[in-house]
Amino acid sequence: MSKPKVLIVGCGAVGLTQGYFLSSGAEITYLVRPGRKPAFQAPKKLYDYKENALRVFDNYRVVESTSEVSGEEFKFVFDTLDGHTARSEGGAATLKAVGDLIRDHPATFVVYDAIGLDIEDYYAATMGIAKERLLLGISILAHQPTKSISLPANADGDLAGQADMLYSYGKGNFALIVVNSKPKLTKALGEMYSKHEKLRIQTLPGFVGSSGGLLGMVQLMAWCSDGFQPFDEFRNHKEVWNLMLKAQTEILTLPRFGWTGWLISRFIGSWATSKMFGMQIEGALPMLMHEFNAYHHGSKVVKQDLMALEDVVAEGEKGKHKMVALREICRRAEQAAARTASSG
Repeated sequence: MSKPKVLIVGCGAVGLTQGYFLSSGAEITYLVRPGRKPAFQAPKKLYDYKENALRVFDNYRVVESTSEVSGEEFKFVFDTLDGHTARSEGGAATLKAVGDLIRDHPATFVVYDAIGLDIEDYYAATMGIAKERLLLGISILAHQPTKSISLPANADGDLAGQADMLYSYGKGNFALIVVNSKPKLTKALGEMYSKHEKLRIQTLPGFVGSSGGLLGMVQLMAWCSDGFQPFDEFRNHKEVWNLMLKAQTEILTLPRFGWTGWLISRFIGSWATSKMFGMQIEGALPMLMHEFNAYHHGSKVVKQDLMALEDVVAEGEKGKHKMVALREICRRAEQAAARTASSG
C-alpha cells in the first residue's frame, strides 16, 4: 500500500526537520522558490541535540511550482512560512497557488506555522479554502548551522559539523505542538506523526490558539528588548519583566478575547509566566533557549513577531483600549533588532 503524500511549503529549518519526521509514514514533497531546487536536493544531514546523533534524510523530492504536482492528492500541506513572509507579495502568491492546487480536494487540510493577528482568516481568504481546513502547528526548535548557538559540552563536534540542520525535539518526545481547534484534523495529523519510531504531536486546548501565540510574541519581544540574556538575568530585570506582564494583560483584556481572555489574565501573572518560560527552556535542552531565540526571534523572524504585536496595538488603540506597555515593548524590541541587524 502506498504512503500518503505530504506537501511542505519551504525547505528551511522547520520544513526539513518536520519532513524528516513525517517521512517515516509519508511521501514528502517540498515546494521551494524558483531557482532554489538545487540547494535542497537530497541527501541532507540533521543533527539531533538530545541524542547527539546525525540523521540522514534522503527520501523526498523537491519542486519549484505547484504545476509539477497538479493532479496529485495530498493528505495535508504543511506551510512553513512565517507570518510576515506569508503576508508578503511572494508569500501570498505561493499560498494562492497552493490553494488552487488543493481546493477541489476537500479532504486535504493545511497545517500552518505562522503567527499573526487574524492569521487564520488571512490564510483562508488567500488560499480560497474554508477555515475548517486550517490547523495551527508550532514546530520544535530547529536551525541552520551558526556560530551564534553554542554546542553543548557533551556534543560530538564532528557530527554536528556535518549537519545541514540541527534540532531539539520537545520534552515528552514531541515533534510539533498542535492547537486542537479542529479535533478531526488533529487526530488525522497525530496519526501521520505516529508512524515515527519515537516522536509524536503535543496538543493544546483550542481556546489557546487565539491568544496564546500573541502572548508568546510578547514574551519573546520583551526578552529581545533585554538582549536575550540568560533567563535568570532577564527575570531579575524587574522593569522589563513587569512591563511584559502589563502587556500580557493588555492583550488578554481586549474585547476580541471576551470573558475567556479576562479570566486567563487573572491567572497569567509573574509566577505562571515564569513557569511558561521554564518549561520551554527545559524542553529545549541541551540547546540553550536564549541563544536560539536571539538567533531566530532576534533576527530571522523578528519582522513577524513585531508585525503581530503592532497589529494588536493598532486594534487596541482604535477601540480606546490602553496599550501603553505593549507599545513600549514593540519600540524597544524594534530598536534591539535594528542594533542586531547593523552589527551584522
